[in-house]
Amino acid sequence: MDIKKSSSNEKIGGLSIYVMVLGAVAVAFGCADILVWAGFSSGLNLGIIEIAGDDFFRWAWGGLVVLMGGLIMLSGAVDAGEIRQFAKVTLGALMLLMIAGTDIFARLCENIPAGEEAPEFFNSLGGFIGGFAPPYSPAILLLPFVLVIVYLAVKYDGEN
Repeated sequence: MDIKKSSSNEKIGGLSIYVMVLGAVAVAFGCADILVWAGFSSGLNLGIIEIAGDDFFRWAWGGLVVLMGGLIMLSGAVDAGEIRQFAKVTLGALMLLMIAGTDIFARLCENIPAGEEAPEFFNSLGGFIGGFAPPYSPAILLLPFVLVIVYLAVKYDGEN
């Protein structure tokens, strides 16, 4: 049972390449999260991406989840159009989605209160929206690419 009903190998090959690249980037980001937490670097800030922090549960544990999600995606990348392989890819994508969701929720919660220097407790609307400006964590940057895989899984489920 194949994800793609057509006999076109280009579509299946394209999906495999997409998953391989996304999995490799996720593995690299997961390793970077763990290495920065472990103290090999004081942090990494490259324009829209930022890896910094000493929070164990976000950077070490979250980096491990991103790393494992990337490895699971890589294990399912070969013949990703086949249903069992695509299930692996979807599991890895859901792991990345979980960390991205927690990062977005953390940004949301950080931006509700005003800063310590402000006399009011709640942040202004402009300050709240400004808190969502770059730099972003690696999981948030991977989110749009992961949502493509989630879309394919939902589309497949709707067809069957």
